Amino acid sequence: MAEKKTNVNALYGVLGLLVVVLAVAVYMLLDTRKNLNLVSDDLAEKTEFFRVEKDSLEGELRNIYFRYDTLETNSLELQVEMQQQKEKIEKLISMQAEDAYKIRMYRKEMETLRSVLRSYIVQIDSLNMQNQELMAENKQLRNTELRLSTEKEQLEKDKTQLEEIKDLATTLQASLMDLVMLNKRDKKSDRIRTAVKVRIDFVLRANNVAIAGEKKIFLRIIRPDQVVLGSPELEMINIDGELVPASASRVINYENEDLPVSIFWANDGEIVPGEHVVELYSEGKLIGTASFVLK
Repeated sequence: MAEKKTNVNALYGVLGLLVVVLAVAVYMLLDTRKNLNLVSDDLAEKTEFFRVEKDSLEGELRNIYFRYDTLETNSLELQVEMQQQKEKIEKLISMQAEDAYKIRMYRKEMETLRSVLRSYIVQIDSLNMQNQELMAENKQLRNTELRLSTEKEQLEKDKTQLEEIKDLATTLQASLMDLVMLNKRDKKSDRIRTAVKVRIDFVLRANNVAIAGEKKIFLRIIRPDQVVLGSPELEMINIDGELVPASASRVINYENEDLPVSIFWANDGEIVPGEHVVELYSEGKLIGTASFVLK
């Protein structure tokens, strides 16, 4: 009987111990669950923080990408470098930043990109300023070149005009031209049929700027049918590079003063009734012309 009572007491003791152990286990389980909830809430909070932070950084990166995209430069070297930076931004945007380390790296890379962007802006502004200066210099050079070209053209025109004026000023001038037909007794004749020669009288005018000295005067007599009365010597005149026949010629000594001159042409029967044109040339230039009606 006493032994049976002892066994019951031992059983109660074991049950009591189990209750205590169970209570401790329940307490520890509840505490662990509480801690797990706290950890879970903290993790969720940190996850949300990292997500917000990444979204913020991603927005800044997209803004930086847009800034890179709007930069314009003619420098091929800068274009290649900026394209490389844009590709780096695209890789960063696609990266999953889920912890503090990656977020820090994310931000560090972003700051580097922003710093490089600022350096590109400075370089492009400098290049643009240099380009504007070069464009201004080029415009000034073009204006100067145009002005010099215009001045050169004007000088050439002035030079040509001066040469023409000089040429005109130095050209001899014949005036008071007259045509006289002479018979075989060297008397004046009014009829072609009795004329054996023709005398052309004129005066070489005084010209102080003309070169004095020996001059050869050529005579051309042109019939109504435009035939030029030729000379026995078949003399030719060079007029503007073209050789034309002369009727007669005479060498005179010109001393810059009025000089009466006569040139004769022997009539070989070529004169016909009608208006004849008489031309005088010296040094390849026309110095006088007149027309006469012969009967």
